[in-house]
Amino acid sequence: MQIITIRKDTILKHIIFALLIAAAISTFFVPHSVNPEPVTVKIYFVDADMMRLMPVKTSIPGTSTKRMAQYVLDTLIEGHDENPKIRRLIPNEKGCMTVRIKDNIAYVDIKNSMVESHPDGRDLEILTIYSIVNSLTELDGIVNVRFTIDGEIQKKFMGYVDMRETFIPDYYV
Repeated sequence: MQIITIRKDTILKHIIFALLIAAAISTFFVPHSVNPEPVTVKIYFVDADMMRLMPVKTSIPGTSTKRMAQYVLDTLIEGHDENPKIRRLIPNEKGCMTVRIKDNIAYVDIKNSMVESHPDGRDLEILTIYSIVNSLTELDGIVNVRFTIDGEIQKKFMGYVDMRETFIPDYYV
């Protein structure tokens, strides 16, 4: 009888210990995965006169570089129409741009429908390109940006900028 009692006590202690370990592990990991630390970045929008880029500081969820990059693109697409100091150049077409990251380069794929609905003009084309480039390179892990249109490397975006280039930020645009 006494041997059975010891085993029950030992088993009970092991179960309690395992539950304590499980509770400690879940307490440590769950809060970090549910609420990622926000990251403050500058997103470059076009000013109201459509002459230059204006950085707007914003907080985004701090997740993987790819997810943060897609969040930045989605923010550029969504725009800040309520702010009279900035204008939208990128058409508000959900999913018109996607991104993947490889070797510190963001590869942005633009749908042809966005290109067709974009306002025409050399300066507007440059502002759009550098709005994307400057915003994405604000993120840790992205140094350069390359573009494709519908998955294909194109010579021109709308006829002015050579899209075969690898772009670096230009904060004087």
